[in-house]
Amino acid sequence: MYSEIAKTFPQEAKGRHWILIIGGGLLQVPVVEEARALGLRTIVTDQSSACPAANLADYFLPLNVFDVEAHVKLVLTLKALEVNLAGVIVAGIDATITGAIAASAGGLVGVDPLAAFTCKHKPAMRACFEKKGIPTPRWAEVQSESDMEYAIREVGFPCIVKNTDSSASRGTRRFFQRPQRMEEFYQAVEQGRQVSASKTALVEELLRGPEQTVETLFDAEGHFWPCFITDRLFQDDGPSALETGLEHPTRLDADTQKLLYETVRSAAEALGIRVGAAKADTMLTKDGPRILEMTTRLSGGFDCQYLVPAATGKNVIRAALLTSLGDQLDPADLIDRKHRFGVTGSVWPRPGRICAISGVEEARTLPGVEGVFLRSQTGDEVREYKDCAARVCFVIASGHTRDEARAALQRGLNTIQIKTC
Repeated sequence: MYSEIAKTFPQEAKGRHWILIIGGGLLQVPVVEEARALGLRTIVTDQSSACPAANLADYFLPLNVFDVEAHVKLVLTLKALEVNLAGVIVAGIDATITGAIAASAGGLVGVDPLAAFTCKHKPAMRACFEKKGIPTPRWAEVQSESDMEYAIREVGFPCIVKNTDSSASRGTRRFFQRPQRMEEFYQAVEQGRQVSASKTALVEELLRGPEQTVETLFDAEGHFWPCFITDRLFQDDGPSALETGLEHPTRLDADTQKLLYETVRSAAEALGIRVGAAKADTMLTKDGPRILEMTTRLSGGFDCQYLVPAATGKNVIRAALLTSLGDQLDPADLIDRKHRFGVTGSVWPRPGRICAISGVEEARTLPGVEGVFLRSQTGDEVREYKDCAARVCFVIASGHTRDEARAALQRGLNTIQIKTC
């Protein structure tokens, strides 16, 4: 790696401040753009050289975002070559452990690697919450058949089966009641195990209530900053926890929002998050707010990248970038200046091979449509919708009222046609 970078790195730019952005997908494109707007040179890593951010970066290196060792070598190589690497950032991608260890190896501002691991590994997070007195659902980590029996006894039904360290609801199945054929439960656990790097699954008490994304930041001095709360919309029934859209701002009243922020802050501090992003997926249950997931990165799902800026003008990405550099963030970046409403939704083509896509460019010109993002193209396979990663097209819209934003979204969705064969 040293020789390759020494030969290919732009020598004339070594004196400039550089930032390492892990991931080069659609959700990292705004990060690259904001970094360059701050006068930073950008290094982007992604396994795919065809990723959207590859050509935008000042320097691109094809690395698997989960390859911790390769990223540590990259950071140390840049240091050895006297490249002025000023920060590392992870946004919208689950390479949080990679980012934490890479920043630590370079002596840069970053989250404690232990905190990143504890958030990433759901059983470790649940155990931490129990130890620190953070309310959490009943849970059990499952690897063997005897573990399954323990989970049934201790957690019971209704329950939800999850992966332990993946994302996008992969390997997730809800059981609203005890199945007549317990083989269905065992198969769900096995599916959860297969999509987890740990090869274990998590069985949790199935909680009920509205869900939210709560985005927060701890600045370089450790001060806590509430950023935004977005309402998450899901299929009400069915075995899959399939997110159908987002709405911003949240419908929750000010007191409930304050309670959610306080809950996330307490959870983050319990996990050892002292700097950088602390993003939580939450649910308001009959017993109060509960943390469903917690991570040390900025949100995915087009939240902080497109939806929230369209509705409010907030620039959480810039605030996070400044924090990763050890600089003070600008409070103005976290103020709602637009006072609009934003919504997202998806086009749901039938599973099969995509044979035609039309209406995308027309949809992008419609009033109120803020963006159309395709994750698939003609010839790609549309999987059965068992997890959030199966969605192929996202539309973001805004309006002066919630109804106006929803109407703009529906016009966009109706205009786009994705046919499968």
